[in-house]
Amino acid sequence: MKKQWVSTITAILSAMAALLLCLTWGVGHGTHGAAVAAPLDAAPTALPLPDSPPIPPGEATPMDAGSANSTASMGWLIECVDCPKYYTNMTDRSLRLDPAGHPHIAYGYDHLYYAWHDGTTWHLETVDDAPRVGSYASLALDGGGYPHISYYDDTNADLKYAYRDASGWHIQTVDSEGDVGAGTSLALNGSGYPHISYYDDTKDDLKYAFRDASGWHMERLGNASSRTSSLALDENGNPHVSYNDYDGTYMYVKYAYRSAGVWISSWVYGVSTTSASRTCYTSLALDGDGYPHISYYSCYVSYNLQYIYQDASGWHTNQTVDTGSDVGYYNSLAIDGNGYPHISYYDDTNDNLKYAYQDASGWHKQAMDSEGSVGMYTSLALDGSGYPHISYYDRTNGDLKDTYQDTSGWHIQTVDGAATAGSYNSLALDEGNYPHISYYEGINSDLKYAYQDASGWHTQIVDSGGIVIGMSNVGEYTSLALDVGGYPHISYFNLNYQALKYAYKDASGWHIQTVDGDGQVGENNSLALDGGGYAHISYYDATRNVLKYAYQDAFGWHKLTVAGGGKFNSLALDGDGYAHISYAGLNYAYQDASGWHIQTVDSAGGVGKYTSLALDKNGYAHISYYDDSYSDLKYAYQDASGWHIQTVDSQGRVGEDTSLALDGGGYAHISYYDQTNAKLKYAYQDASGWHIQIVDYVGTDLYYMGSLGTDTSLVLGEDGYPRISYFDIANYDLKYAYALELNTVSLPLILRNR
Repeated sequence: MKKQWVSTITAILSAMAALLLCLTWGVGHGTHGAAVAAPLDAAPTALPLPDSPPIPPGEATPMDAGSANSTASMGWLIECVDCPKYYTNMTDRSLRLDPAGHPHIAYGYDHLYYAWHDGTTWHLETVDDAPRVGSYASLALDGGGYPHISYYDDTNADLKYAYRDASGWHIQTVDSEGDVGAGTSLALNGSGYPHISYYDDTKDDLKYAFRDASGWHMERLGNASSRTSSLALDENGNPHVSYNDYDGTYMYVKYAYRSAGVWISSWVYGVSTTSASRTCYTSLALDGDGYPHISYYSCYVSYNLQYIYQDASGWHTNQTVDTGSDVGYYNSLAIDGNGYPHISYYDDTNDNLKYAYQDASGWHKQAMDSEGSVGMYTSLALDGSGYPHISYYDRTNGDLKDTYQDTSGWHIQTVDGAATAGSYNSLALDEGNYPHISYYEGINSDLKYAYQDASGWHTQIVDSGGIVIGMSNVGEYTSLALDVGGYPHISYFNLNYQALKYAYKDASGWHIQTVDGDGQVGENNSLALDGGGYAHISYYDATRNVLKYAYQDAFGWHKLTVAGGGKFNSLALDGDGYAHISYAGLNYAYQDASGWHIQTVDSAGGVGKYTSLALDKNGYAHISYYDDSYSDLKYAYQDASGWHIQTVDSQGRVGEDTSLALDGGGYAHISYYDQTNAKLKYAYQDASGWHIQIVDYVGTDLYYMGSLGTDTSLVLGEDGYPRISYFDIANYDLKYAYALELNTVSLPLILRNR
């Protein structure tokens, strides 16, 4: 189980180190969302701090022992460059209305967030700023109007609970036995105590937790096949839950309720199917007489929105509310004062938000929002007048939205925005040692560029292709170089047109060109600038499975095919402006006055992924790469006697996303990913050999599924210390780390700006 940790500095720092610490923590932290201790007799206690890991980031590994240049004297400063909000998997009870009819919404994934409207404006809060928490958030408001939220901690695979009172927010871990907490649904009883249904992924069970004056209690309801459940309490405080179960032959909509301490469950509706689904999306509400009503997505036969209910005569099943090839995802049900159902849901066929309600004349359906891809993660509530309010996700714009009806009609509001920033990043330093980073922003599918100066970080959108469902990516596989004037040049892949593109900036602004659009070209590209400021790009042509090379001169762009293959390529130019390229295999192509030459450097199994190439002052090639056969980080270098190959790190699956730089002495420095332990690592070489350290792993998972690009990028500053940009997929953020040497203390200083 993954566990987050908090590093505590136990040594007395020098005045300089203390000042650095204060400055860094002073940026981007603030006090919003801070948890405070809770009174034991009134509410859950605050979560205690977990144990520290055995080797904190920045501390030397055993292979550093005795080194004359031990990394134990080096700390890392980690900054957020572009750290937007990200949220997913909102529940059918993410939205609640207060007595005045104002909406309150809980949501999250990278952190837990809470938004509420006061009748005039939206207020946004970060409730839990731990990494990767907040999905499956379910909200309830107590009698005093204070929010209570159950949610999933993906980092630690735990069920968590947060509530606010007059003293602030209080946070607690409710259940940590196995992988628990997905699909939460929360309700409060008349005394304000929480009741939560949730999924146990370890045992494929539905669980139930409730609190009373003596503390928390947990019970198992039974087997479940869906990570979604929906809970309601009757007037006596007894819980009622809807969920799905699959017995190997039939998929069931199940309903369970607790009476006199005993759970009673029933298979309300079932159909024969050959496989189970974990996304059937049931939503439960009780009418004024305490009878259950359930909406659900028929994910196993008809793929429609269905509705079932119970009354004095028994269950009434299999009412079809809306039909289509995929209609009814993320449904949320409420019952009005007359006992009629209202349902919000997502129509995947038309990619929009829909709303259905029943009255004496039957069912009525309408599309509420159809601008782009909208309508996922709906949550519905009815105000005192019976008007619906619906929260939902706008995937096109990455926004959390709220729509509501009143006497004047329907209204749509944007509550909060989300984005993912930092994949496919590339780093360069200017003459002032300031970092510049190109990268991809995932939700809006943009190529972005960030740079730092004396005033801080600045971000820009360089190219935006808009949303084209299934082909919306503009800005993957970026490679960045700075010209002599400090202006950025970026090569990148445009998935919309399957093309290699090139953007550069000058005094008049950004300019964008298509370098090659013949087939699917441009993945795994690498950019370098020659002495005249002209761009040279190596890239992969997937249509023809070849390595290609494009260069620019006064006459424009020139393109040629270098060799077969070409994935994971990395380009460098020598002193004469000739191109040198490493690529999967492991192969090395170089150019001289006589033409192109191809060498196989390493052919031992599946080697050569994630190559990164640098040339030393004598023009010899050095390559870091991943050995897929043994899951190792490897390093190859060339000298007068030929090629030499070394294994740098073999502890687990290590070596993906490598980035290589050489220092003034010709020694190699490599950033890379340790997938086994989800760590960003750094290896460097000196006269005594290789040394390895951990840069970051508190909530950090750098593995970008489906990425063939480099999600770490390393350069050395003029001071010789490494700088690394990387994508923190735990929080979907672009981060930047650089090393500090603190000779006045023996303990590494870990500074964080999250």
